[in-house]
Amino acid sequence: MPEKEIKEHQLFISSLPVLFKLWKDNKKTISKKKMIFKILFFTAISAPFRWLQKTLFQSKINAINLNEKAPVFVIGHWRSGTTHLHYILAQDKRFSFLEAFQAFFFRTAFVSRRFMKPLLNKLMPKTRPQDNVKINASAPTEEEHSLTNLTHRSGMQSFFFPQNISYFNEYNVFETTKENINKWKLVYDNMLKSITYFNGKEKRLLLKNPHNTGRIKVLKQMYPEAKFIFIHRNPYEVFNSTKHLYNTTIKSQFLQDFSEEEVNERVMYCYEKTMLAYLEQKQGIDEKHLIEISFEELSNNPMECMKEIYTKLDIGTFSEVNDSFESYLNKQNNYKKNAFKPLDPMIKKQINNRWKFAFEAWDYQMN
Repeated sequence: MPEKEIKEHQLFISSLPVLFKLWKDNKKTISKKKMIFKILFFTAISAPFRWLQKTLFQSKINAINLNEKAPVFVIGHWRSGTTHLHYILAQDKRFSFLEAFQAFFFRTAFVSRRFMKPLLNKLMPKTRPQDNVKINASAPTEEEHSLTNLTHRSGMQSFFFPQNISYFNEYNVFETTKENINKWKLVYDNMLKSITYFNGKEKRLLLKNPHNTGRIKVLKQMYPEAKFIFIHRNPYEVFNSTKHLYNTTIKSQFLQDFSEEEVNERVMYCYEKTMLAYLEQKQGIDEKHLIEISFEELSNNPMECMKEIYTKLDIGTFSEVNDSFESYLNKQNNYKKNAFKPLDPMIKKQINNRWKFAFEAWDYQMN
């Protein structure tokens, strides 16, 4: 399937120090020079708004204490159902979450909300290109999008600079120095405080981010009372759907050349590293703070699945949100999942060899 054209780039409203660091680390292999200059242009013209937002709001953001109401983290590999689960949970008005507008205008969202959010609603597609899920400027969104504009220390930078896997290794599974981890913590914590302040500090923060799946040990250190909801899916389906994600979305963000064979290997590698990191790190988290569910359970018995989550994690009275969940789910009855061709036999063989641990860990049938 050919990649779809996305004219905007995630890094449009970044900062010059972040962009210069990314340029320095990758300049010899960057092939999309026009997009780089476009990113620099939008970053430069947004500078006064970024400065104004920091001046007006940073002290108020710093005063937020996230451990008063520790976050709930939805985790799992890309294309495992994290978005579907996030959208359901977001119907609970006791939660706040990062909305699409703030995610993509993070550094200027406080001072531009009044005029830019309505504009974004008009300009955004009505559905996501990778799965036709309905979206708008208020839709729940993963915070890794914002993190890429705040620091080079984001695993998602490897989506933009695919030849540089170090972003993924260092900041998704923390194969890096203690100093780097501590610097990542500071930026991430400030980002979550900003999301909380933007959406109402009296509510509990609900976050969905596949990049966090291999970070749960560090996140538990930062927020000891945090809750984690891990969702898994048949590995064959995950591979197909992740490749589709690359073809419809991620490829349009590439700033370096990256072949189809390299994409296949990247999907294999990231799943392997992410899920093995999760399996190792989950051993230190008790059942009151972590629950595992499957995409199949959520699809076939969503209300029972949601009730189990609320009961085991004690994140609120389920009866108070029962009607909201049912109403939302009823509206999704006509949603059609993507259909994919059978896997290439050589790809399936690689999945069976390299992802065997996942079939065994979550009891999926290998064929």
